[in-house]
Amino acid sequence: MERVSWANVTKLAGAYIAFTIGSGFATGQEVLQFFTAYGMNGVIGALVGMVLFAALGAVLMGKGYEMQLEVQTSVFRYYCGKYIGTALEVFTVVFLFCVVSVMIAGTGAVAGEYFGVSPEIGKIAMAILCVVTVLLGLRHLVDVVGMIGPVITVFTILIGVLTLANAGGWPAELTAAQTDAFWQMRATAGWWFGEYELLDTAWFSGLLYAACMILGGIPFLSGLGTRANSKKEAVLGGIFGGVFLMLSVIVIVLSMLCYPDAVVVREVPNLFLAEQNAPVLALIFSVVLLLGIYSTAAPMFWLVINWMQGFGLRGAALLVLTFVLGVVVYFGAQIGFGKLIGILYPFAGQLGVLMIPVILLQGLRRVAGSEE
Repeated sequence: MERVSWANVTKLAGAYIAFTIGSGFATGQEVLQFFTAYGMNGVIGALVGMVLFAALGAVLMGKGYEMQLEVQTSVFRYYCGKYIGTALEVFTVVFLFCVVSVMIAGTGAVAGEYFGVSPEIGKIAMAILCVVTVLLGLRHLVDVVGMIGPVITVFTILIGVLTLANAGGWPAELTAAQTDAFWQMRATAGWWFGEYELLDTAWFSGLLYAACMILGGIPFLSGLGTRANSKKEAVLGGIFGGVFLMLSVIVIVLSMLCYPDAVVVREVPNLFLAEQNAPVLALIFSVVLLLGIYSTAAPMFWLVINWMQGFGLRGAALLVLTFVLGVVVYFGAQIGFGKLIGILYPFAGQLGVLMIPVILLQGLRRVAGSEE
């Protein structure tokens, strides 16, 4: 029987959650656009996302435990073959590198708005944190972000529960005007999917959310699986990570629907919920927001450096490269890699839509093969 350390399962699930969350989730904007915008149907979308995140986490982390790859991005070649896999590998590295710069830019904005310090100090601090964390290696990275994930999840659920309690336990029915205001913010509207009634729906938005997150998550979750003590432990980490990630989404969706007029005009709707229902926690939220940014930026930066290691870079050369790329992502935040993200993110999401069935079918094929 495979041994299971529930402490390690919690750490793996926490690292999965932390990697996925980022600034968009922590602020509430992702939840607002992908789920709350569809009203109560957003809960259906969140349940679709829960199933997908749990299944993808289980398959990717379980396979990662089996493969024990040194260069995590090379897992694309396993799922898609040598040529397509290599192309996806290169695209994902570029994509993640740009996202790190955007996260660093977000840190500057948070530092300026909530702490009253220069945005440059926030950017430099986050860039240095990413470099130092990467130099510590994957083991320490999992230890750090594995603790951050549960903290963010518990905090988010706490804010949501307090909001629902103050609202009487359940959001009121939306008016036609409120429903329309939310509908204008839906995630599927900005994609070609919005042209098709079947796809311009809450359930497909849940699928799309998983797709947008999973491309960068494929190599990270594969690497995360190597930190498990057994395949069962890796699979459980993936399942619990996906379930609790989306459980917090459901609570926040219901909470936002209690304040429909306010959240649609807020840049940081989660902060508004905290201020309204738990003012004492509002300051803590700003720290949680920074943790959410860090817990996504550092693993992404590690994946970029890990890919470079595949070219044989070791020792002093790798150390110098890490510092150089740390400087590059900092200046990328200055010159606006966000514009490039505007091109890469939708493309990554559509690739993710294609990758989801590939990954799940590969997992089902292995399960069927093991039963024969």
